[in-house]
Amino acid sequence: MFRKLDVIIIIFFLILSIVLIFKPYNYSAKKLLLVVENESFYIPYKDGYFNLFNKVKDVFGNEHSVYKSMEFEITDGKIRALHSDCANQICVNTSWIENCGDSIICAPNRVAVIIDCQREDITRK
Repeated sequence: MFRKLDVIIIIFFLILSIVLIFKPYNYSAKKLLLVVENESFYIPYKDGYFNLFNKVKDVFGNEHSVYKSMEFEITDGKIRALHSDCANQICVNTSWIENCGDSIICAPNRVAVIIDCQREDITRK
């Protein structure tokens, strides 16, 4: 038979597991890392479109000259490549990404977009 302490422990772990299962993911912990050739920087992770046709602003407001023919869409914490001028269009045919560590890579353009979820805050170098 169960003792009173056993029931309390079981209820505690049931409540804890329910909270952890249904807890919505915190999108603010996600950061969007853009890697272009030999340069990498974090870009704002907000709904909308961004392209690499000209200069791209990072999270600190610094401008980076990219000049790649690529366009991306961010919606509800998910991101996808809309357009690229590469031959095989593998990056465009990649489905939406939304989980930590997911990436979209365009080898011909030497561009990668990676969802970074490390605990550290972004600091200016």
